[in-house]
Amino acid sequence: MRFLALFLFFAFNLSLAFGQKANFERKKAWAPPSISADSSASLPELPLRRVSALARFEGEDLHYSVKYGFIEAGKARLTVESGPTYNHRPTWKVVGSGRSLRAFDWAFRVRDHYETHIDQEGLFPHLFIRRVREGGYHLERDIEFDPAKRTSVTIQNGRREHHRLPAFCQDVVSAFYYARSLPIERMSMGDLIEIPTLIDGKIHSLRARLTGRSQVKVKLGKFDCWSFTPVVQKGRIWKDESDLTVYVSADERRIPVLITSDLLIGSIRLELTDDHSAEASN
Repeated sequence: MRFLALFLFFAFNLSLAFGQKANFERKKAWAPPSISADSSASLPELPLRRVSALARFEGEDLHYSVKYGFIEAGKARLTVESGPTYNHRPTWKVVGSGRSLRAFDWAFRVRDHYETHIDQEGLFPHLFIRRVREGGYHLERDIEFDPAKRTSVTIQNGRREHHRLPAFCQDVVSAFYYARSLPIERMSMGDLIEIPTLIDGKIHSLRARLTGRSQVKVKLGKFDCWSFTPVVQKGRIWKDESDLTVYVSADERRIPVLITSDLLIGSIRLELTDDHSAEASN
């Protein structure tokens, strides 16, 4: 059941699945501009960017099933609504929730909540909230971002930890939404997406390779999808660096339709089961 907790986490942010030591030969990198961290110097304030979001997010309400092998072990949900304003800039409030089915709670109970407030104009985070309940493991962590100053404050157990960040650094959920906004149709097969992301107090370059376009069938129906292979670290969970595949719809919504993963023991499949988004009803 520990695999369920791991995969529920991947379902919302994909980011811990992107390894930092992958050995793929790069063909081309799609990376936002960044500035190296420097804790000894104060950097001038950064003008906040405005980008064109190619995907439509607000009003999303996506539901997923999580299967380990042939057994449905959990449920996941992604929602997006209008969020609070930070320094006169509107945000999207994105919430990812995951839970194990009651039939499996006796073995390993999962009740996870991930939340990020993403700048609507610049597609970078202002606040990240993580509430994890996985078996006996509990975690409550908030990260406050100051994108102009390129800094963040992590708040956990009453302690505050400060970090210097690259420009427009993402959290593990906002990184996924930023990636969905990129012009995939202008990419070539084999191209990489690279996104600087703050994970557990460290900056990682999250990487995923565009691998194909195909028809994907899930419970909700058939979808024309782009497929991406996040670069993962083989050894503890995966046999190979390409054992995780993410399928997103090849339309203006770019919704995650299917995630499949071959593990050292068994396999996991997360698939879209319901779409209650405002955009879907139009």
